[in-house]
Amino acid sequence: MINLSNRSPTGEGELKYTPEEAALMMRLRIFVRLRWFAILGIIIAALVASMVFHIGFSLLPVYVICALIALYNLVLLWQVRSLKIEGIGSLIQRARTFGNIQIFLDLIALTALLHFTGGIENPFIFFFVFHIIIACIVLYYRAVYILASSAMLMVILLVGLEYAGVLPHVNLAGFASPILYKEVSYILAVLAALATILYATTYMATAISGELRMKQRQVLELRENLLQEKYGELERASAEIAKLEEEKSRFLRFLGIAAHDLKAPLTAIQGYLWVMLGGYSGELADKQRSMLKRSSVRITELLNLISDLLDIPRIEAGQIVQEMKEISLRQVVEHSLSDLRNSAAQKGVKLEVELPSVLPKIRGSSPRLQQVITNLLSNAISYTPEGVVTIRVREEDNEIWVEVMDTGIGIPPDDLPRIFDDFFRGSNVEIKGTGLGLSIARRIMEAHGGRIWVESPCPGSNHGSKFTFTLPKNSKTERRQQ
Repeated sequence: MINLSNRSPTGEGELKYTPEEAALMMRLRIFVRLRWFAILGIIIAALVASMVFHIGFSLLPVYVICALIALYNLVLLWQVRSLKIEGIGSLIQRARTFGNIQIFLDLIALTALLHFTGGIENPFIFFFVFHIIIACIVLYYRAVYILASSAMLMVILLVGLEYAGVLPHVNLAGFASPILYKEVSYILAVLAALATILYATTYMATAISGELRMKQRQVLELRENLLQEKYGELERASAEIAKLEEEKSRFLRFLGIAAHDLKAPLTAIQGYLWVMLGGYSGELADKQRSMLKRSSVRITELLNLISDLLDIPRIEAGQIVQEMKEISLRQVVEHSLSDLRNSAAQKGVKLEVELPSVLPKIRGSSPRLQQVITNLLSNAISYTPEGVVTIRVREEDNEIWVEVMDTGIGIPPDDLPRIFDDFFRGSNVEIKGTGLGLSIARRIMEAHGGRIWVESPCPGSNHGSKFTFTLPKNSKTERRQQ
């Protein structure tokens, strides 16, 4: 059985249709639309019969019946649109009730139309078959047999009343003999043919419709089982993700606390080393000085790692968003360059800058953007034994692109997918950093609503690498920085 109780709310207590209910509602709406086409078809057929084939009958009753059909079709349209879910199975029951009303009203209208257009003389008497086929889509098979029997009874009643003279017969002058409705053999032949076609159609249509309904229920049951299974998997996955997020949050808090607690004693040790290296605690032998220098370098590396570790929780906590304001990207780039010109000159690396004469203001965090640019330029200088490092800033649609290019050693293809991962260090570099610089740069770019990526076409060929990041333009201002 299909479980109709598993409904999801759509807001304010309203519930979604089940697939079976939705299919039934769709059919009812289709019947309403088809009725408009039927009205149009009846009017056109009547006009063609009267004006083209010169068949004599009154058009006024046809128009009146079409108007009545249109009237109750509007009422049925309103009823269908007003159907709402009130309980399990209630919508299907009420929808089928409206379907029954529609079909029996159509049956009465078709019989009345048949009376005013020749009765048994009218070859369109066999159009009752289409009525049965449509009914099979909505009604259960017993109701369809009742409908077929009702159609036959109404036709027999109409023919009998016209034969007995109780109802005036409308002759299709110019098409059928005026006494054809009195010929018993013709009447019996037409009624027998109509009954045979109606019941044969009912049997075949209900058999096919019943099979389709059974398949539909099986499909819906399978769908529900699959949805429940997937829903269970999604719940488990959501719980697992929530657990991982919680563990990540705890880890980041621990990381921040641990890094902060480590930084203070290391800074104190670094201070003592500088005092000794400065000669303030007495003379040092060359070997002692060398050991102290190496220790100072290692402590500096640890302090840099701790600074990076402290950065991650701050970025994840959204600190960058709080720091954002309208800034000049040109000033950010120039500050980064001023810090690195000496180191580039010492290595014999040429530092080139391509800045447009005018740049739009952007919304961002100056210290964080300077951190990214300085990191990219410093890496480019470090991994370029000799050659050129270029920083280029340009506008591209609604973004500003910043590109840092070098002619250094490049990045191996296997390293490219992991280059922005935490603690990842390139396999072809001798200078080992913390492995956090690029991952922090990625986080900073994402916090600014931008992107960052790298291209390295051919490592070792002096084509080097190109790091690119984008920043959205500040849509709130038209100001531009000179």
